[in-house]
Amino acid sequence: MNDPGQTDQSTLEAIRRGDGQAWARLIDEYQGRLLRFALTRVSQPADAEDVVQETFTSFVRAIDRIRLKVSIETYLFGILRNEIVNRFRSQAAGTICLIQDIYQTRGDTDAGNPLDQVAAGDPGVSWCLCRDEQEQLQRDVLAQALRQFVADFKEAGKLRDLKIAELLFYCKVPNQDVAGLLALDDGLVRVVKHRCLKRIRDYCLKLCPPTDQSFCCSQDLLTETWESHRLSCPKRSTLGAFLLEMLEAEWFDYVDFHLATVGCRFCRASFKDLKEQRNGPEQDEFRRRLVTSTVGFLSQP
Repeated sequence: MNDPGQTDQSTLEAIRRGDGQAWARLIDEYQGRLLRFALTRVSQPADAEDVVQETFTSFVRAIDRIRLKVSIETYLFGILRNEIVNRFRSQAAGTICLIQDIYQTRGDTDAGNPLDQVAAGDPGVSWCLCRDEQEQLQRDVLAQALRQFVADFKEAGKLRDLKIAELLFYCKVPNQDVAGLLALDDGLVRVVKHRCLKRIRDYCLKLCPPTDQSFCCSQDLLTETWESHRLSCPKRSTLGAFLLEMLEAEWFDYVDFHLATVGCRFCRASFKDLKEQRNGPEQDEFRRRLVTSTVGFLSQP
């Protein structure tokens, strides 16, 4: 995902000022897709509505402390996912991507630091940050590096390689299975993986040049960062163009892959919301309850 734009920042500032209309517009914008996502993880519609309501409540109560490093949409989905896991742990033990449901119980064939699998530019550089206070720096640097990595692939139209990266790093699918899913040679997948890791590592070094310490990056951290920032998720406008079959062939194929093969639950929820909006307005009563139950947390103008 891209960095949050001016619109998100303006919305945040308006809500901080106690602008009830801005808050209602935000609920209008996100309630549908959040509810569709909750319904994929929670069996009862009433429970799904409850966790969405808690998501908006948590957001508005923390409004003065929020510093947007991602979009409001990504921030809300992150709160929602935590609410589901905390309240319905037994129902929400699965992972975000449908394809990960297949691979989550398999052993990790690439244990350790995946960035160490590529040759270091300087053999004398140590790649191990040990101090706890530097953990957040690692996450921030990795998020920036991965964001640039994905953006470069999209801008260059290297969608085949982006598919490989999604399956490897977002879904943790083994090399051989990636080759099978995409009908590619196993050797090609290994080459692309090596190039991707080297590029990510180089981006990290540019953002955080090594000193006498190193940048430690586990496979789990790669996946967690990719997932939490929704780095390869199509924009909602792109999902809308996909729904209307207005995308170029290569992009249409990529979005179809992201929805159907990767099965990203975030984007599937957003896409379902778009389809239902197209078929007519719904959730008016749910919207009214959301606004009524949360507007009291706004600052008074």
